[in-house]
Amino acid sequence: MQSTDNSTLASRSCGLFVRTSMLAIVLLSGSLAFSAEAPAAFRVDHYSLQFHLDPAIKFLKGSATIKLAPNRMPVAPELDLDLIDSLTVTRVSARGKTLSFTHSHDVLAIQLAPLSRFKSATLSIDYEGTPVGDGLTFGQHSGIPIVESYGMPSTAKQWWPCIDAPSAKAKNGMDMEITVPGGFVAASNGTLIGQRNNPDGTITFHWRERYPIYPDTVGLTVTNFKTFDLSYKGEGEKFPLRFYVFPEDLDKARKQFPVLLDMMQSHIKHFGPYPFSREKYGIAEFTRSSFREHQTLPSLGAKLITGDSSRDFVLAHDLAHQWFGNSISVKNWSDIWLNEGFATYAAALWQEDVGGMPAYQKAMKGLMRDFPGPIFIRDATDTKQLFSATTFRKGAWVLHMLRHVLGDDIFFKSLKAYVAKFSYSNADTGDFRAVCEQVSGQKLDWFFAEWIYGEGEPKYKLSWQTQEGSNGLALIIHLEQVQEGQAFRMPLDIGAQTSHGILHFQLDNRKREEDFSFPVSGPVTDVQLDPDGWVLHN
Repeated sequence: MQSTDNSTLASRSCGLFVRTSMLAIVLLSGSLAFSAEAPAAFRVDHYSLQFHLDPAIKFLKGSATIKLAPNRMPVAPELDLDLIDSLTVTRVSARGKTLSFTHSHDVLAIQLAPLSRFKSATLSIDYEGTPVGDGLTFGQHSGIPIVESYGMPSTAKQWWPCIDAPSAKAKNGMDMEITVPGGFVAASNGTLIGQRNNPDGTITFHWRERYPIYPDTVGLTVTNFKTFDLSYKGEGEKFPLRFYVFPEDLDKARKQFPVLLDMMQSHIKHFGPYPFSREKYGIAEFTRSSFREHQTLPSLGAKLITGDSSRDFVLAHDLAHQWFGNSISVKNWSDIWLNEGFATYAAALWQEDVGGMPAYQKAMKGLMRDFPGPIFIRDATDTKQLFSATTFRKGAWVLHMLRHVLGDDIFFKSLKAYVAKFSYSNADTGDFRAVCEQVSGQKLDWFFAEWIYGEGEPKYKLSWQTQEGSNGLALIIHLEQVQEGQAFRMPLDIGAQTSHGILHFQLDNRKREEDFSFPVSGPVTDVQLDPDGWVLHN
């Protein structure tokens, strides 16, 4: 996800929506609205969603069916789901029996007394109303109605009852049947299982997501799409790429999107197999001036379909989210850098594959900004912090610096090991650190303490001189950290210009003020600190 300009990656959402007669849901692996201290009483296994949707009618009517399994016994007497108050629940039932419920403060509390002992259970929730917020919106493009899912984290509840948290992954995915007026196309996650024409002139699209998924990465867009396909073949993998675009942008999309085949190859090389290869990858156009990484089918704003390569970083960013954000999801939004920092960094790696190390270094330098606050976000409800330059750009810089600390071989082995271990599940910063430590054999607590949980960056002051000693000529470097706040421990490269060429050294700076000595073979005319830009510093 990202912002509308090149400087601050931001924006997000998730989605399903609309006017429907039935909406079925069936989930797994979550914490159905319980305190963080206590383990969730239930997990959700699968979503099954059915809609009747007319983009010209801004109204939602549905039935949500939720299949539950208990995480502990005895079963808790109440199940809490997230659903905004502007949507009215008319009935909750299970096994043909009506269940009592309350609905206030955006929480649907369901009494499970008739289901006091069960190995699994299926709940049905009837509700209706007009969605409020960014989770589900109705609009137009070129005078044609469109319904599109979009929003920040925890906005799925704005249009369907769910456990609206990244930890609430549905282990067995979801099914959706979306019925729309003739001439409209409904695009969503996973594979299009079938499409049927109904006697009343409507069309029903049946989508199936076989992989685990959590609410904010569920996506659906309905309008008069035109479609075209590409096919990825490589590394023993073959799967389709399908694109849903407005008719007026079809020619530009055909020119712009084939680069995704090379991006896919680049990401697979760095991170491992595409995590949803049994389904597809694609893009659905929407009217927002942004983009959103729905699982297998990100949404891309119309203004970003340019017909050229000027928005390649957006395509590379959202493609990387299929690994980081969708397959591996954060346990809590406080660690959102594991989504955004990784996706931003992946776009820089793509630049390296295209233009070599100079292009990579240019991409990283272009990400430099002032970065207020720590990367780890203590207040995960603060959306301004969640989608700040610190999350996106400094998060990418952390990976850039970690690459230098570990070396290329260990760093990329660590990335692949992290993906292999946590695919289709949830992770936090501690999990990523543990993988890096295991692969490298190094303790990295110092690195994560200063760059993820700490604030700021070092400001170095360097002076140098040469001295004759018993062992010959030596370069003496005096290094100070003059920034306010914490001191940083970092390996720093030094380039010393001599009459015989440039000599390269590395010093391990751990204190605010230190002296270092290196033997040199001739007079030194210049000394550069971190000449290749591996450390974020002022």
